[in-house]
Amino acid sequence: MRLTKLIGVTGLVLGLSFSGGVFADDAKASADEVMTKVQEAAAALKAGDSALAEFNTDGKWNPENKWVWKDTYVFVYDCDADKALAHPTLAVEGKTIMGIKDKAGKELFVALCEAGKQENGGWVSYMWPKKGETDPSQKVSYALQVEGQSFQVSSGIYSDDANVEELNAALAK
Repeated sequence: MRLTKLIGVTGLVLGLSFSGGVFADDAKASADEVMTKVQEAAAALKAGDSALAEFNTDGKWNPENKWVWKDTYVFVYDCDADKALAHPTLAVEGKTIMGIKDKAGKELFVALCEAGKQENGGWVSYMWPKKGETDPSQKVSYALQVEGQSFQVSSGIYSDDANVEELNAALAK
């Protein structure tokens, strides 16, 4: 198990749950919307990393970016290279990820990378503070490997009711 590598990772950790601005509206994304957006992102990135620029917005919440919607967004990372590749609300390109842990000590990207390598991707539950809060809440994220590439895409929702086992079982159908 790795330890968090540098203080700079702390900014990435906090930033993964906090946007650089205000959410576009108060609507909450659903698990189905998250899966659809992640699958669309994986398809867009299948040809290579040239589409990565679409995901970056210089760390500012931009509701005009198609990878940012309601209260969530799609982000891209490379498990093998241990780095963030693109994030629509943060300037994190190139930051290390594998040592990032949630508030309960779970290695977040280790779990996302394992889930994303499943045939249909996978869901991961972890404890993360919502935007503007310090206490962690349950967040569930869907991770999917980009076919033919070394990177994955993910997006998540906050939900006390989401059941990762049920979400993953639905993927197998």
